Amino acid sequence: DPSGPLFGIPGREPTMTARLAELGAFVQSGATDVAWRLEQLELLRSSLQEEKEAMCAALKSDLCVDEAQATLLQIASMYGEIDAFIDGLQEWSAPQKVDTPAALLPASSYVQAQPKGVVLVLGAWNYPFNVTIGPAACAIAAGNCVVIKPSELAPETAKVMERIFSRLDQRAVHCVLGGAEVAAELVSSSFDHIVYTGGSRVARLILSAAAQNLTPVTLELGGKSPVIICDGINLSEACKRVVAAKFTNTGQTCIAPDYILVERGIRDKVVELMVKAAHDMLGESSHKSSHYGRLVNGQAAERLQACLRESHGGKVLIGGADVPQDTAEGHRYVHPTLVLDPVKDSRLLNDEIFGPILPIVTVESHEEATAYINSKPKPLALYVFAPDKVAEKVLEKTTSGGAIVGDALVHKGNPNLPFGGIGNSGTGRMHGRRGFLELSNERAVMYRPLFMPSPLTLPVNASLAKAAYAYATMRPGKALGKHALKIIAALIPFILMWLRRRRLL
Repeated sequence: DPSGPLFGIPGREPTMTARLAELGAFVQSGATDVAWRLEQLELLRSSLQEEKEAMCAALKSDLCVDEAQATLLQIASMYGEIDAFIDGLQEWSAPQKVDTPAALLPASSYVQAQPKGVVLVLGAWNYPFNVTIGPAACAIAAGNCVVIKPSELAPETAKVMERIFSRLDQRAVHCVLGGAEVAAELVSSSFDHIVYTGGSRVARLILSAAAQNLTPVTLELGGKSPVIICDGINLSEACKRVVAAKFTNTGQTCIAPDYILVERGIRDKVVELMVKAAHDMLGESSHKSSHYGRLVNGQAAERLQACLRESHGGKVLIGGADVPQDTAEGHRYVHPTLVLDPVKDSRLLNDEIFGPILPIVTVESHEEATAYINSKPKPLALYVFAPDKVAEKVLEKTTSGGAIVGDALVHKGNPNLPFGGIGNSGTGRMHGRRGFLELSNERAVMYRPLFMPSPLTLPVNASLAKAAYAYATMRPGKALGKHALKIIAALIPFILMWLRRRRLL
């Protein structure tokens, strides 16, 4: 029931509808101006520094992530995103002047980014701090109030985030803990925007609920992000980068390589190098390594082991479904696994893997690889390891949320690049200025003076209509550029004024 109690301020528990109205009124009051936003972002930044040890401990508990990996990949990257908002906010929030067509002169036109209102952020468990705090910081930068619900599947990180967000302005920022029932209540309420990171099944439920209120939704999903490896490059370095990207966070990364398409002529060499890179980085007894993590829960591990136990038709190069008896947190453990040429209808090549299993598929050429990718839903990311001319052809003939030539994953760390999917892999864009605009209302504003009569009157003058049509359909060459046209257009109101005074119009 969206009108029931869920969150509030100490001492009183208003209904959801009433609290959202309060948050919306706070934005409308102008309290979330640029100075307030900068203050909140700086406070968020300092809170992250103070909670660094607690964040590492929580990630260790929830995902068995060691401190070095947690620091580099789950925590440090947030500062760049927050700093991008702090550095760009003054410019982004200022009115952006745009050209006005000559026929509408005299006038001036602007685009003004203004807060949407109250934003709901639904976080995920795989990179719980990044995918929850990042969108929340974006919402604050755009001047919105924000309600944050971390994933209940990473309970320790959720508790840390509740503490972090409690240090911000509680008139505008709220962190709500709970499970699916809490999320269902939130998404059925009248927020001004929803940002969700997670899987496509839940995304469809959120879209259905949000549609009842016509609430716009940004979806950061996943899918099967392919890797193409072609001849003519440094194969050893390419394989190292793919292995590192795949097995980071035990493969639980939305933009992790999901499968490899490798040209037949170099397949055996790539297989050899992939196996070597995996052993070098993870060891031959990864279940004993303190640097190799675990799946989020036993259900996730069982799903992946079931994919390996089925008749997938491929050759298991390393890893497999068996779990050694002396494995800590064995119910959440899955070997780092490479599978060569599973059959096309196997779950390994159709379901998003989201774990430490990497199929390697043989193709005859980059053209076949491109055709294979285009036969599937559009991926969140595409990674191409090929000579530049080949890579350009692949990029021209494929579509994906993001793409990297020569590496994997790292584009996520550039706040100047928009991040998001297309089709089944998501909708909308986050990060930096693109995220700021995603959570802003880009209001179109035009100023027109009243000191002269408008050419638009009723009934419409036939001669004026003909002249306007001729002007609209002409294609002036260089000799009659747009500046000359603007001068001519600016004279039209004065001509109209003279004609009206002479009662000729």
